[in-house]
Amino acid sequence: MKQYTLTILLIFTVTFAHAQWECPSKLAANLDPVFNSPVLLGSEFQLSSGVLDGNSINTAMAFAGIDYSTVKHSLYAEGGFKAWWKYDFNQEVLFDQYRFGLRELFYQYNGDLSRFTVGLQSSTLDDHYLLNERTAGINYILDLGTWKLNLYGGTVTKDFARNGIFCTTGFIYDLPTGQRQILLGNNFGDKNLAGLTLSFLPGKEKKQKTEPLESGDDEFETFDNEFETSDEFGNESDEFESTDDEFGSFSEAEPFATVKKDRVVIEDLGIAAYTEFGDWIPNTFFHSGLFATVKFPGEFYLKTEALLQLENSNKGIIYLAELEKTFRLKSGSRLALNAAYYSFSEIDENAMVLNSYSNILAGEVLRLDAINMPLYLLGAKLNFPAQKIHLKFQHVGQTSSGDLKELDFEIGKHFNRLQVNAKGGMVNGGELEEKAFLARLEARFYF
Repeated sequence: MKQYTLTILLIFTVTFAHAQWECPSKLAANLDPVFNSPVLLGSEFQLSSGVLDGNSINTAMAFAGIDYSTVKHSLYAEGGFKAWWKYDFNQEVLFDQYRFGLRELFYQYNGDLSRFTVGLQSSTLDDHYLLNERTAGINYILDLGTWKLNLYGGTVTKDFARNGIFCTTGFIYDLPTGQRQILLGNNFGDKNLAGLTLSFLPGKEKKQKTEPLESGDDEFETFDNEFETSDEFGNESDEFESTDDEFGSFSEAEPFATVKKDRVVIEDLGIAAYTEFGDWIPNTFFHSGLFATVKFPGEFYLKTEALLQLENSNKGIIYLAELEKTFRLKSGSRLALNAAYYSFSEIDENAMVLNSYSNILAGEVLRLDAINMPLYLLGAKLNFPAQKIHLKFQHVGQTSSGDLKELDFEIGKHFNRLQVNAKGGMVNGGELEEKAFLARLEARFYF
């Protein structure tokens, strides 16, 4: 069986060594054992079709994952094939492309209180802004419960970046908006990163042993955050959540009421440090600062962060505030509301944000990022677990130059291992002469 596993991993490595991948997926939650062995296999197929601003947009995707894990060691690989077709009705021109891609390929060691991962992996730090990216590198986590250290180092290229040339929705959402884009490296070493977060979680007990990370989990989405802005096919948290998803049960509560607490609670408080360097970065720069999550009476959650950016002539302060509130019904339905604001204050004249990889990407079409700040986000998500249906709304926009704005709607239905989503949207501002409208239907099947 080990020989079988290594053979498949070798095929993945040779086939996808120079390909691109970052598509969101819950494939890891649908892996099945091979003959009751430690080897898990699974696959996913996705089809979508729609229209945007006089263009027909269509995609097809198929990929597979394999996991081999023991108590302390894991090997995981996930990759596949993607194709898209875009037809411009005005110019009567068809644009199409086909690519193989690798999403993840890593080794992980799980110690009693620590975790070490090396390879192509989903990389996140524990703050609210700095990093949410597909990185070829290393990650070390020391989790003591009340204290947590998270260290990352690696390189990112356009081949596998989450907003790179393969999996970004830009391949079908290429509206001429005039918005600034972050330049991604071509090769290893062009743009590298290193960072750390040290978090204090006063409400947690001292930890005795780390919980192993489920191989292939999409670290760009969490159950607690309804509005993750990293999903390539939607800017809230992915509707394909695995174990504790939106279709799961919730603790009973009074209609639109939660447990009442009159005091303010600090959920986490931390420091963050980050740098980028490489052949494509003229001057190495640094970010450092503080972040926190605070729970207010009525279970309102405020996430905030402030970072000092240091570089020769580009000094400034990045700051953000995110407010979240979830209402739960006795029926198990859940309404989550979210509002966020991201901005940058210059210290040097004409200073600009320098980090290439953030935790934003707001908007189904626009995918506004750090370079487009200041910007805001408003969102709502309503889940009906019994019917396995969700509704989502999001409005994002800039508050100064460009004045780009986007309004998105989505309705989705889950059928066992099939997920179907219908999306609609409107984009305005920038270099668009008139409003652009989006309508898109997608389906994903896991087996």
